[in-house]
Amino acid sequence: MDDLVERLELLTERLKTAYDGIGHSSGRPYVYFIYPPDQERAVRRLVDEHLRSGDAIYYHHIDMLTLAVDSLKGQEEKRQALLDDPVKGKGAAQAIVRLWARQVSRTVEAGLAAQTCGRPVIVLKGLAALHPIGNPTSLMEAIAEQEPRDYATGQVVPFVLLVPGKHPPQTSRTYLFLGREDLRMEFYRGEEA
Repeated sequence: MDDLVERLELLTERLKTAYDGIGHSSGRPYVYFIYPPDQERAVRRLVDEHLRSGDAIYYHHIDMLTLAVDSLKGQEEKRQALLDDPVKGKGAAQAIVRLWARQVSRTVEAGLAAQTCGRPVIVLKGLAALHPIGNPTSLMEAIAEQEPRDYATGQVVPFVLLVPGKHPPQTSRTYLFLGREDLRMEFYRGEEA
């Protein structure tokens, strides 16, 4: 738990002091914050405490669980039938991830339009909701197509992804989504917090 607090404090300090430099080395301002899946509740509480808007940074929090449920409301049976179809299943999963990416982008755009102070940072939480249809890497690939920008500066807006998972030993830019070896992922042009 102390490690999570220390990492979140380092992340908030980095966002305040190196905002313009985030993403220069990786090509996109995406910061992956990997944490043990069994710490979901603690991380949500800590994020609410540490990633709060102030004069310097304005945090836009998006809960992927809420977004995923709302975007497919009333279409659950149709979605399941498409995903179960051996021919259409993979394409349907990709289409749903793209739908979620568009929903995230619309939510971000609305938040940016209403923002009156500070530099924007998007915080994506509840990313376990992407499974089994998608994962944080596929979501960020789809979001990159829209590339949300700060209205005031024209810069691409940084994203902080709160990813339940773990790091495999002796690797970089790799994570096990939900802590599962069969869900080994690479950061999509992002860096680690």
